Amino acid sequence: MIRFLKVYFIVIIFAFFYTPVKAVTVKYSPVQDIAGPGGRDYQHGSLKTWESGIIPHDRYIVFEPSDPTPTKAGIVLFIHDLTTPSPHFYMGQIRHLCRKGWIVLFPYYQGTDQPTNHYMFNIIRSTKDFLQRAFERNQIQVDHTKFVIYGHGAGGVLAADVAGTYDYFGLPLPKVLLITMPSRTYIKLLNLRGVSRETRLAVITGDRVPDDDVLVARDIFYTTNRVRTYNKIFITVQSDYYGYPPLIGDRNSALSLEYPPNERFIINTRNEYIHAYKSKHLAPYLRAKDIENFDWRVDFRVLDMLIIAAFNLNTDLRPMKKSEELRSMGYWSNGKKVKPLIITDRP
Repeated sequence: MIRFLKVYFIVIIFAFFYTPVKAVTVKYSPVQDIAGPGGRDYQHGSLKTWESGIIPHDRYIVFEPSDPTPTKAGIVLFIHDLTTPSPHFYMGQIRHLCRKGWIVLFPYYQGTDQPTNHYMFNIIRSTKDFLQRAFERNQIQVDHTKFVIYGHGAGGVLAADVAGTYDYFGLPLPKVLLITMPSRTYIKLLNLRGVSRETRLAVITGDRVPDDDVLVARDIFYTTNRVRTYNKIFITVQSDYYGYPPLIGDRNSALSLEYPPNERFIINTRNEYIHAYKSKHLAPYLRAKDIENFDWRVDFRVLDMLIIAAFNLNTDLRPMKKSEELRSMGYWSNGKKVKPLIITDRP
């Protein structure tokens, strides 16, 4: 009888304190679209590379579409941020562009003894050298009428400067200019009256970037005053932490690493990494970000849509501003909408 009472008492206590654990369903972010701007309907199966230059700030690497190799292709001048000076950080987008049929020129414009006011000239020198060497190689013919400039972070300011001086330095006319998460740092923003009125311009910023970076994004948008309002667009990315991975509209969201370079380092030095990651100053540089929804539905898609407007349809950007397809960031795996893009021409 006593044993029975003990068992009964234990059951009552257990029933009182036990709370059923509800299974947590992880909500995953959207996947890449099958077709359309930013989608994976590729014309080429792979890419190949070649490079030139020995001195760090004179070096550049060229990515060309292959499988099959085209006879003629346009150029995307890809200008990296100061803290991510390697194509490894952007390999997802570079591969996307190559498989869509574009040659990507990636200049290593930084040097150990180079002042920042030389960076733009290094980019221009590398671009002109590439055009000469591509002609000498006599393989894929470079289409000078299809010239695109992409810039990220501090590279966004440099991209605007290059686009503003293209005529003076004898570069092809950049009919497409995409600047994502621009950051002024120590790079001087030049007079942008030289940006052609034929250019289709998009400036992308996020709700998790510093106020100074939002200001430089607006400066670029408004000081390109030869570009008519109907040919430029200002986009703000809203962060969404609802599912996994969270979509964060910060400076590093433009990175598209196929293989995060610091993954092994994080595993081997886990305690130090966790401590450093809590630091607001260090965390962005330690973040190992894979290719995700921001890449497919922001950088990939916006650049594809600009290219279609400039070269395929020869239209302005008014349809983009009204496009619900562009605003939509898709759905989490449980059907909930991801926070949409904010699109305006009056930031």
